[in-house]
Amino acid sequence: MTTTSSSRPNTSDTNSPVLSLISNHYNSMFLNTNDEIELARYGLRVGSTLGTGTYAKVKSAYSEQLSHKVAIKIINRRKAPTDFQRHFLPRELSILQQINHSHIIQVYDIFSYGSKLCIVMELAKTDLLDYIKLIGRLNEDKARKMFTQLISAIDYLHQMNIVHRDLKCENVLLDKNFDVKLSDFGFARVIQTNELSHTYCGSAAYASCEILQGIQ
Repeated sequence: MTTTSSSRPNTSDTNSPVLSLISNHYNSMFLNTNDEIELARYGLRVGSTLGTGTYAKVKSAYSEQLSHKVAIKIINRRKAPTDFQRHFLPRELSILQQINHSHIIQVYDIFSYGSKLCIVMELAKTDLLDYIKLIGRLNEDKARKMFTQLISAIDYLHQMNIVHRDLKCENVLLDKNFDVKLSDFGFARVIQTNELSHTYCGSAAYASCEILQGIQ
């Protein structure tokens, strides 16, 4: 079927309502699926991908507001399990907004767009596992310094009745001065005095024998 010139949309007219509607539709689709453009609205120029998971990824970025590089954890709530969104994620966000310690990774901002939730945080240089793989066994002075800093962070959390529940080398980040920055509060929760948690979580490679054997 042919279309007469009188009924065909004028594609040369940039003010055409049809073209505007199509343009807005595709722009909306593009903006909702393009992290870089969405994050630019928050003054974040996205860089390389630092890590990826089933429903989250971590990217480096430059913050125009802070005038330095940051890390952004981007969680896709459409892909995240229901239990994670109902229980673990709300706990993590609540805890992140409460804590402030020199040896815990600093969170600068938390915001969302579409189905994505973004946590803007301090950018570390490496993690303890990769550092040990690179240089080998730590000497006593380095080990003492890092262990003291880690214990300081854990003691701070315990004074606030917060348990991390996923302590491992991969979650012990190091900054440019190789100072400890404890990270990843995805399994953390608040526990009152004398309360026990009966949920198994964390990483099997770092779990105690009692947990693996189901001993309470």
